[in-house]
Amino acid sequence: MPPKSSVEKSKYYNEILDMIKEGLSSRSISEHLKNEYNENISHTAINNYVRKIKDKTNSEYYKKKKEKKEKVKAVVDTGVDNKEILDEVIKKGVSDLDALDNIIKEADGLELNIGNLRAQRYSDYVVTTEADIEKIKIQAKGLAIRAVIAKAKILKDDPTPPGVILPAVVIDKNEEDQLNKEIVDELR
Repeated sequence: MPPKSSVEKSKYYNEILDMIKEGLSSRSISEHLKNEYNENISHTAINNYVRKIKDKTNSEYYKKKKEKKEKVKAVVDTGVDNKEILDEVIKKGVSDLDALDNIIKEADGLELNIGNLRAQRYSDYVVTTEADIEKIKIQAKGLAIRAVIAKAKILKDDPTPPGVILPAVVIDKNEEDQLNKEIVDELR
């Protein structure tokens, strides 16, 4: 660390700083110190100290300016990162809505023939009958109804368009469990 200047060593240091702050010339400050306190500090020493202050001030100014630019850049970069993340979330949401639309479309195309449903029992083998197909169609229609409701929740919309009445399909819990088991078994 370099030695302190005569200005920094002065017991009137704070007063010298006040005069510098007020904009007094280095000659005026030097004369004031001589006349008032009989302290000899040359105007050159005061000038050098003022230059040192200006250098530190400029350095701090540019440092802050650079930090501010870096903060702005970081915010912009974060915004870009956030935008990319937001875009990914939006793409995923659109993909999910498309998947729901596909489920709804496919199930909407299924024609139910409920008259073919009869209670059937199977032993150790699987037989695909009209009744089995209709049961699977009912399951698909139920899935479509749940897809309509899920889509409506995502879009914060009414799940039933005006004039559309969703058919009620009543299956007790045991039948539903049996249907689910049969569907899983058939898919294997």
